[in-house]
Amino acid sequence: MSKKGTSNFIMQRASAVLLLPLGVWFLWSLAAHAGGDYFTARAWLSELKNTVLLGALVTIGALHMRIGMSEVIHDYFTGTMHGLLSWLNWLVALGVIGVALWSLYALAA
Repeated sequence: MSKKGTSNFIMQRASAVLLLPLGVWFLWSLAAHAGGDYFTARAWLSELKNTVLLGALVTIGALHMRIGMSEVIHDYFTGTMHGLLSWLNWLVALGVIGVALWSLYALAA
């Protein structure tokens, strides 16, 4: 037994708490810029505060997803499939974070 249950539980709840204000901020920003064109969106994203907050939203969201999927994998898969899916879960989460942060950097520059 790896005894990671408590830390996973705490990390899942902590990431959910962090996602709440970030999600509200993102929805408010979407509503405030509804109907804007591409250049308005780029101008909004070029502000450092917005870039950092959007990057945090995606990063914390991907890690929250990884923890949740890890629980599903742990509950329903065993043996080789468990190891493969756990590895793939990490790979997908890191891929999402990497692509999102690179895209934010490219758009904000």
